[in-house]
Amino acid sequence: MSAKDGWMIPRMWLPVAVFLAGVACVATAVATGEAEVNLVVIIPVLSGSGWLFLLGTALIIMSFLVGFAVLALSGTDRAVDFADQSVAPPQPAVERKTHYGGVVLIGPVPIAFGSDKRTAIVMLLLGVAMAIALLSILLMVD
Repeated sequence: MSAKDGWMIPRMWLPVAVFLAGVACVATAVATGEAEVNLVVIIPVLSGSGWLFLLGTALIIMSFLVGFAVLALSGTDRAVDFADQSVAPPQPAVERKTHYGGVVLIGPVPIAFGSDKRTAIVMLLLGVAMAIALLSILLMVD
C-alpha cells in the first residue's frame, strides 16, 4: 500500500460527509417548520423557504459535484501509479472477489440485489431500515 492509497481513502468519504451534512440540514429545517414534506403518489417532495433548507439543498447538490471530482481525480492517480509500476518488477497476481449490491426504494418498498446471498441480505436490511426511517419521518411531519 502506497502513501497515495492511504490518502485516497479519506478523500472518497468527502462526498458522503457533504451529503450527510445536507440531509441533516434539510431534516432540521423540516423539524423546525422551515420546510415541509409532501407525498406525491409514492415520491416524497420537499419544499421550504428557510436558509437552513437552502443550505441543505446546496450541500446535497455539492456532494454530487464533489463525488464526480473525486472519481475523476482518483482515475488520474491510478494512471500515475501504473506509470510508476512499469519500472518495478511484476507482482504476482492476487485474485480478489468483488461483492456488490444495492437497494431501490419504490415508495416504502425496498428492492434489494447483490452479487451473492450475504450481500443481498445486507442490502435488504438496509432497505428496510431506510423505508422505516422514511415512513417515520413522513408520519412525524403530519
